Amino acid sequence: MQYPWRAAALAAALFIAPLPSSQLAAQQTTEAVTERVAIYNVVVVGYNRIALPGVIRIVGIEPGDSVGPVEIEEAMRRLFATGDYSDVSVYTTSTEGQPEAPVTLRVEVVERPVIGRIEFRGLEHVRASAVRDSAGLLAGETYQPARAVRAEAVTRQLLAEKGFLLRGIDHRLEPIPERPEEQALIFEVEEGNRVAIAAIEFEGNERFSDDDLRDVLGTRTEGFLWFRAGTFDENQLRDDLRGALPDFYSSNGYIDFTVTGDSLVVDDESGKARLIIQVTEGPQYRLANFDVRGASRFPSADLRVYFEQRRSGLLGGFGIGGADEGARAGEVFDAVAFDAATADVQRLYTNQGYLYAQVTPVVERLPADTSGQPLVRVAWEIEEGQPASIRRVAIEGNTYTHESVIRQQILILPGDIYSEDLLIQSYRRISALGFFEAAMPYPQIEQTAGGDVDVTFKVAEKQTGSVNFGTSLGGSLGLMGFLGYDQPNLFGRAKSGHLRWEFGRYSNNFEASYSDPAIQDSRLSGAVSLFSSTDRFFTFSEGRRRRTGASLRLGVPVPGDQFSRFSVGYSLSRTAYENFDDDPTSLFSLPPGVQSTVTLGLARMALDHPTFPTIGSRQEFEASLNGGPLGGDGNFQKYNLSGAWYVPVGSLGGETPGTSPIRTTLGLTVEAGALFGDAGGFPFERFWMGGVQFGRPLRGYDETTVTPEGYIPKGAADVALQERFGDSYLRLSAEYAVRFTDNISVGLFYDAGNVWREPSEMDPTRLLRGAGVGLTLVTPFGPLGLDWAYGFDKDEPGWQLHFKFGQGF
Repeated sequence: MQYPWRAAALAAALFIAPLPSSQLAAQQTTEAVTERVAIYNVVVVGYNRIALPGVIRIVGIEPGDSVGPVEIEEAMRRLFATGDYSDVSVYTTSTEGQPEAPVTLRVEVVERPVIGRIEFRGLEHVRASAVRDSAGLLAGETYQPARAVRAEAVTRQLLAEKGFLLRGIDHRLEPIPERPEEQALIFEVEEGNRVAIAAIEFEGNERFSDDDLRDVLGTRTEGFLWFRAGTFDENQLRDDLRGALPDFYSSNGYIDFTVTGDSLVVDDESGKARLIIQVTEGPQYRLANFDVRGASRFPSADLRVYFEQRRSGLLGGFGIGGADEGARAGEVFDAVAFDAATADVQRLYTNQGYLYAQVTPVVERLPADTSGQPLVRVAWEIEEGQPASIRRVAIEGNTYTHESVIRQQILILPGDIYSEDLLIQSYRRISALGFFEAAMPYPQIEQTAGGDVDVTFKVAEKQTGSVNFGTSLGGSLGLMGFLGYDQPNLFGRAKSGHLRWEFGRYSNNFEASYSDPAIQDSRLSGAVSLFSSTDRFFTFSEGRRRRTGASLRLGVPVPGDQFSRFSVGYSLSRTAYENFDDDPTSLFSLPPGVQSTVTLGLARMALDHPTFPTIGSRQEFEASLNGGPLGGDGNFQKYNLSGAWYVPVGSLGGETPGTSPIRTTLGLTVEAGALFGDAGGFPFERFWMGGVQFGRPLRGYDETTVTPEGYIPKGAADVALQERFGDSYLRLSAEYAVRFTDNISVGLFYDAGNVWREPSEMDPTRLLRGAGVGLTLVTPFGPLGLDWAYGFDKDEPGWQLHFKFGQGF
């Protein structure tokens, strides 16, 4: 008789000495071994695919080892963890009456079958490969029951997403005659008809009509147009019944509302269905009073405002809509607003370091008042605890970028009181460097025994530099070659280098620049550039200009603001003009001029990504002072002001580790500029508008066609080039963008803008409009994009295709 060492026996931590088989002449004992024993031999039974040495290596016990219950349990755990075995037994044997007899460790395994092939029978409207990939099923691996069950669930989900019900699914193993050591995993699928919801009906609703409730649901009936297919989505319906409907009723005081049932009545022939939802509304509750209990870190009156603003809606946040009147008794109780305000107050405490604070919402139902109206008394019971400090801030995963570069973006330091807002801002600043793969993992927060926290930022390096070279042929430049190098993270220290040389019979352009955000690890930033080039990406039929010179800029942070910097720069350049038509009135007939310019700038940058932001803002002001005491041939001042704001809308996917979500955002950009003085010698310093590559962009219009006189098409008779310039401009742009990755973005946009001859003539009510769709890609040669835009205020309104590259961004 034998007594195998099973999991139940392991819990008792005993060795069972079993009886031997009948062939043995000697008797064996069943006496439990309470001490560690030395193993004389290891015997394995049931192995086939994995050779004996491999099994013993997994067991981890060899002859001569001293073992106890713990080692036996760990050996079983290792065997099960391989996934190769459906059953495992590990036990010891010894001879009765001979305490000194050798002890043998016996291992019995039952191997799982190997899956030679995977078949889905009866599956028509979903690809079998999609199910296999999602469930992790692979031919050649051992059979895993959990993955097979997962495949059944995935099949049901994918069919439901396409509007098909699953009548039945089952799986089994079948031998493969030509391969006896393998088996086939067969899934038998019985699909139902595609279900389209023709009607949604409600039962039990008295306060709100069926139409009111249908508007709340994400589940829709089929309609006449293609985008209203009315496809039945089981996941969407679940979200509606558990979230959308209860939230709607709760926000209107019906906190006892429940969905008591739902049914789908399907016509098997047509596939049309009626969705019937049964509800119990319950009474409508009004507010008796609202109280804050246990708060000492913040005044109770300040905390009450969070509920009052939420209850008052969007305008309440601006002091409009009764937020200052308090939560008045007798008002309908908005449970959704109360829950959101609770989360806001919890976040307030977290931002102040009170990680262990508990804000408990209390909703107490009271007897009806004299009018029969049910009431609720609501409160926040707050347990503040002690604030947590940051003990350590660590960075992991950076293999090229120096740690100091990342730490400069982190706004929290060891010893600081923990703040979730500063943690999120630090996370966004590191992401905005553009040196790491997206999406970055959220910072890891570990609580210490003393109540403080350790914060770890994890990054993954990505390729940032690019070398580009090639040739091009076209226009007046003829055959031209180019060499270039761009690296925004030189030496892993966030220093930026740019070099480009264009050469050819009719072209010889050179650009070089270098910038350092932390000169000698200080807070002083700097940039220097050398250039001798004509205008890139855009040419004029009348002539061209060449600018040769150098510039220098230094920047320092604004005290008290981690996101803002003040800069001062100087540039000295010479502009020469080449006239193609020998027209003495042309701008390109001007004599060469030297430009001496001091630039003062103030910028605040708080975006989560340098190219494709989804949240944050950017504001910039720049003043360029030319001539006067600075010398040179110009004498004018130029001022530019711009701002951009982004608000996230939502995201899709990204739940799987290593993947990034598709993010959507709303963006608003405002730009304005004015020039004062005489810029006659440098007309290109004035403002142009139209197109995307030269001057101020306005999509839907050709370059330079937006003028102080309104829209003037290119090539219009008796309109000189200089008449298209202005000394002031205003441009507005709104965008709804979908950020697929850090390299691809698609957006819908609306632009409006104009230029004026004098700053005093600026009129925001007189703007030319354009709208369309745009695609932007980040390539090894730089960002490029396509915009398809409609110009509303052209002489003949219509569509315009724009291609932008490099400087157009």
